[in-house]
Amino acid sequence: MTDTKPAVSRAESLGVIDPLRIPGAAAASRGWMGLPALARVFVALVGVDVVVRALGLFGTSLYLSLDNPLTWFTAFFPHDALILLPALVIARRADALETTPLVVRGAVAVAVVELLNTPARGLVSGNAPDPVVAPTVVSIVALLMTAGGWVWLAQGLRALNPGKPTETIAGLANLVTGALAIAAFANLVLALFGGAPDVGDPTWTSLFQLNSAMLVVPALAFAYLARTVVLGTGDPARPIEARRLATGALVLLAIGSIVMLGVGQGVLWILIGFITGQVATTAFVVAFGIGLADPSGTIEPAVQTHQPVPA
Repeated sequence: MTDTKPAVSRAESLGVIDPLRIPGAAAASRGWMGLPALARVFVALVGVDVVVRALGLFGTSLYLSLDNPLTWFTAFFPHDALILLPALVIARRADALETTPLVVRGAVAVAVVELLNTPARGLVSGNAPDPVVAPTVVSIVALLMTAGGWVWLAQGLRALNPGKPTETIAGLANLVTGALAIAAFANLVLALFGGAPDVGDPTWTSLFQLNSAMLVVPALAFAYLARTVVLGTGDPARPIEARRLATGALVLLAIGSIVMLGVGQGVLWILIGFITGQVATTAFVVAFGIGLADPSGTIEPAVQTHQPVPA
């Protein structure tokens, strides 16, 4: 008998080492390629936003502190979740532009404002003689655009709601809307009559006060959106997980809006604000990703199929 040597792999014979494979890279690549083009744009914009804020460009910052565990969350959420909102809506349902155009329009408006508001104000604040007027105008325009986005989202979701909600759901919607509206008007009163900070120039002081007062516009628009979402809690056509998550998040936001009107200090107060603010808002955005605006009735994303045209 003759001795046989184990076969040498072709890679070794050519002096080539098998490439290092990153776990999950193939799945991530397939997921990325499977996203509609508009969804990919907003996913990429989230990456751009993180890089810009990490570098501190245009007056932005991550506001991330290694000594404060809460900032590990607040540095990215809900800010980047809101920028990702159009991608979540479209990834959930590829035909969202045709089936729920107002939802997509509202999501895009909110995302664009969230992405560009701070950098735009940073870009126009470099005028040494007057560093206030231009950034304040940008801020007011951003508030109005955000309000428009919330209204578009509400109108799009309203079309999906069942004709008549139960009395329990209608009552809950009234409570959530009332709490958010009360908080909005309370902040408006403080802005108008609480005394604006004197910055040394009457025009600048008035602009600061106007900007604070204009916060009531997106706040009331969001209250309208909250009412629309809660009224749709019993809709059987949309995934129950999405409806319950969105309603629960809005209840937390409503509670927080009232609680935070008080003056409080300490760790407990910060934790309450964190849960009823950043966490609740992020959960509300996530609800869109699991089908809040998708009337297909399943937790899985809808898949478009193309049937052959009969001859």
